[in-house]
Amino acid sequence: MKRGARLAVLFGALLVLVGAWYLAATLSDRQQADQAEQAHGDPTDIAVGPAEEINSLAWDYFGDAVSLALEDGTWVNANDGTCPIDQNAVQDLVQAAATVSASDVIEDVTDFDQYGLADAAFTVIAATSEAVDSYTIGNTTPTGEYYIRMNGEDKVYVASATLAQAFERPLDELLLLETVPEDIDAVVDLTVETDGGMYELKYLDDASAVWHTGADPWFLMDESGQQPVRPLDTQQVEALYGLVTDLQLTQCENWNSTDLAEYGLAQPQGTALVGYLSDGGSLESFTLRFGDYVDGEVYVRLDGSKMVYRVDGKVLDGLMHPDFDAMGTLDPCALDWDKMQSMTFETEEDSYEVIRSVSTPTEADEEPEDIFTMGERSLDGSAVAAWQRQMDGLRAESRTAEAMGRDRVFAMTFRQDNEQYPEVTVEFLSYDSANYLCVVNGEEYYLVTHTAADIVMDSALSFLVELPE
Repeated sequence: MKRGARLAVLFGALLVLVGAWYLAATLSDRQQADQAEQAHGDPTDIAVGPAEEINSLAWDYFGDAVSLALEDGTWVNANDGTCPIDQNAVQDLVQAAATVSASDVIEDVTDFDQYGLADAAFTVIAATSEAVDSYTIGNTTPTGEYYIRMNGEDKVYVASATLAQAFERPLDELLLLETVPEDIDAVVDLTVETDGGMYELKYLDDASAVWHTGADPWFLMDESGQQPVRPLDTQQVEALYGLVTDLQLTQCENWNSTDLAEYGLAQPQGTALVGYLSDGGSLESFTLRFGDYVDGEVYVRLDGSKMVYRVDGKVLDGLMHPDFDAMGTLDPCALDWDKMQSMTFETEEDSYEVIRSVSTPTEADEEPEDIFTMGERSLDGSAVAAWQRQMDGLRAESRTAEAMGRDRVFAMTFRQDNEQYPEVTVEFLSYDSANYLCVVNGEEYYLVTHTAADIVMDSALSFLVELPE
């Protein structure tokens, strides 16, 4: 026989063998599936009763014994009624106990060890007013179910993982954890006391009444809490108090602490009091107390609570050591234009004085308007308004300590209806290749880019200088 013919015969034989193997494997799989279906049959209900009738749950999960009872419609810790229990979390357990069923029942068992039930460490007890059932949970089956022994019977049930997984939790995972207030509409005050001292940050509605510019409304206050020391950048203040208002209390160390000294909370190393307006408009406050550091975290509790938590130690770090110099406002020229009376602008060559007045409406629905004049010339109100917007939007790159600029490029003096600060001066001095030195009232120093300051100066000149027609 030729070689090609022999190969064809061998190939045909191989196809026959593969086909026979595939048919046998398919029949075997079908037989196994049929046998499994016949073995399982219809599910067997082994629940103690419907969810609405279950009134007691207890389990011992590897030595952590938990017992819950339903009292007046509320689930409580049967061993201590003061324990805060999360009702939603318990409902998951109730549903698991009310729906447990077996897909298979193994009768007349004498060797429970092979199912992990001889010395099982996990038992669930569920009760209604009519019955009490215990479920001892053993090993998992090859299909991911669990072997369960019920009420000490000589049977083993094969049940889904729902019951075992629902009750694989200690009491700590059922606690109703506290939260910092969630109805905060606006924070208005932050007072922090630490070993290093105390500081208070306060939101002031009328910043221009207490400072020479109407800068950001957040201020560092003096020790009395009555006088502002300096304005602070709003975004940076929000980041600071956000360490407290955004805090998530998810890791409970002790829900019933009786010895606060154990956590360094008898004499806390840090206390943060937050004053805020609630969504309803009322002035409220809450206090957090910080104890000892532990493994990069810190103990904390809400004032008046016995629950102690662990949170990231960076929370207390940030509260204890804020850099108020770096947090200073970067709005060097924010002004209250409604209080403005007159303005003087000085370039390197000329000086211009602008008077502001307000029109008197002649119609009932007419709004008063700002009128700006320079000598006998009326200025373009829209051009002045555009310059005001540029001033409001001017942001410094940074604050700086007292510094010496070179030549004065541009200066503005604002006279305003402000008893404490009737006059404010703003100067732009040449400084370096990228920035002007902006000096406010001779005591606040900022670095402002050439581009940002040039926009303000050019905008002012657009209405100050009358170009020939």
